[in-house]
Amino acid sequence: MSQRTQFFFTGAHVLPAVMLAANGEAAGAAVLSYLALLGMALLSAVADEPARVPVRIKADEERDIRRRR
Repeated sequence: MSQRTQFFFTGAHVLPAVMLAANGEAAGAAVLSYLALLGMALLSAVADEPARVPVRIKADEERDIRRRR
């Protein structure tokens, strides 16, 4: 996981808690900020996934292990 993704996941959980601790009436804004940051974290995590490269097997490697010696 990249540092950007980790930052968004941490921020999604810390910022709403700080908002509610500072002002209990900010519950609506805290929920909206939580959803926005969580969405950004999920999109960032999807972008971090490496592309899969197909693996090719050479004809030499298909032989039995006993015959390689």
